[in-house]
Amino acid sequence: MIDITRLKDIREDNDLSQEKMAQILHVKRSAYSLWELGISIIPFNHLYDFASYFNLSIDYVIGLTNERTKTEYPSFDLKSIGESLKEIRLANNMLQKDLASKLKTTQACIARYEAGIICISTSNIYKYSQIFKTSITSLCQRKIPA
Repeated sequence: MIDITRLKDIREDNDLSQEKMAQILHVKRSAYSLWELGISIIPFNHLYDFASYFNLSIDYVIGLTNERTKTEYPSFDLKSIGESLKEIRLANNMLQKDLASKLKTTQACIARYEAGIICISTSNIYKYSQIFKTSITSLCQRKIPA
């Protein structure tokens, strides 16, 4: 289960207001507040930016690990993340349609994630990490050979 309580803890540990955090993430304070309260799930691109801003692993931010390690991220790039998702799926000999079934989405949606056309949702990348027993942080840092 995604643990959103760390959003508030990390923000407060760094003496930032919700307003300032919202400015950093380029969203309205009300949207950010809903993420901290768990009323809505922080979109993956904003989760990435949040973790990157504080140099923390995404896995730590959403409670997949309790290890608070400093982490560097490349610029957010849908294509690289999509290629990484595809590489791991293929390495596990899974078809798009089978992954779509596990994520309760469509094969077309998986194809769009992997092509870098749309951003995977936070809940789906969380499920993805559980299915393939992989770190979300490492997924975002992978270097795909050209």
